[in-house]
Amino acid sequence: MKIKFDENISVRLVQAIRCLEKDATIEISSVLEDYGNGLEDPEWMFRFRDEGGLAMVSGDHNILQKPINLVAYTESGLISIWPPAGWPRLKRWGQAALLFRWWPVIKQKIVASSAGDRWRIAWQWTPSIEAFSVIHDPRVDGRGDP
Repeated sequence: MKIKFDENISVRLVQAIRCLEKDATIEISSVLEDYGNGLEDPEWMFRFRDEGGLAMVSGDHNILQKPINLVAYTESGLISIWPPAGWPRLKRWGQAALLFRWWPVIKQKIVASSAGDRWRIAWQWTPSIEAFSVIHDPRVDGRGDP
């Protein structure tokens, strides 16, 4: 299972998760490590999908400020995981703590999802697969994020 973290997640966090991950069937990578800076999301997403990618984890809590951006996330077929709205307030240590705390459940959610599904991590400390909220693509679902 190939999972890529976008440029909004620190490479150091990605490296730490990679070090802690014990499942050898999970390949964890970073947009910044693999493709460098400046690549538009649709470009790296479709490229990653073509390389066998399954899911992406983003640090962009404001994805719905420009709903048109959801087009690429849906059409790429990648399962996408997004942080809660309060993500920026957490800063480095808080973001690391939340991401590490949720990592086992993020993997479960990816496995339980269908191609193109979009999920937001809940703003809570206790992870639960049921706590993810759907990020709606208005073109597909007919409405915006709840």
